[in-house]
Amino acid sequence: MAGIFGDGATGLVLRTLAGPLLRGETVVAVDGGNRFDPYEIGKAAKALGGDGKEALSRIHVSRAFTCHQMEALLSRRLQGALSRFDAKLALIMGLPETFSDADVPYAEACRVFQNCLSALRRVALSGTRVVLVGRGEPPAKSYYSVGPAPGNRSGFFRYLLRTTEPVLLLQRSEEGWAWELRSAEARPALEGS
Repeated sequence: MAGIFGDGATGLVLRTLAGPLLRGETVVAVDGGNRFDPYEIGKAAKALGGDGKEALSRIHVSRAFTCHQMEALLSRRLQGALSRFDAKLALIMGLPETFSDADVPYAEACRVFQNCLSALRRVALSGTRVVLVGRGEPPAKSYYSVGPAPGNRSGFFRYLLRTTEPVLLLQRSEEGWAWELRSAEARPALEGS
């Protein structure tokens, strides 16, 4: 499982998908952060001299708005969709964002998160490339709760940083874009945090 997180990560990944989609690869995407933007793929496909509609016809998207919906998609539906569409790439957008709902008790959120990761590991072990994409931090407010997301939910993202290999971290700065590629060998300081 690879991870790409930070400002603009989702747009970058969607634009990058245009090439493989135009070459005939099929992608199954699960969107937990309401981040899927078909225009990103369409514009990139046209820039490559291809047809945006053709590229978009090869990506199959399901959306999850809660952690329980995310768990259901990853645990019970993802493997079947990959087989049905003969896809070798699973794109998971906004996984930690679905865990920011303060109405879900923390212990329940932890259990569901572990189930999601177990499902993704099974998919990866079956030979499918799994790419997790997101902002890198929980939103200040979730879709369904009234107050801010509890601070303990940021641990879900930190856990993803430790379990994905490699990890690309993007950050917008005054000078432009800054990025850092981390591999397992380069993460000992992160393990202790």
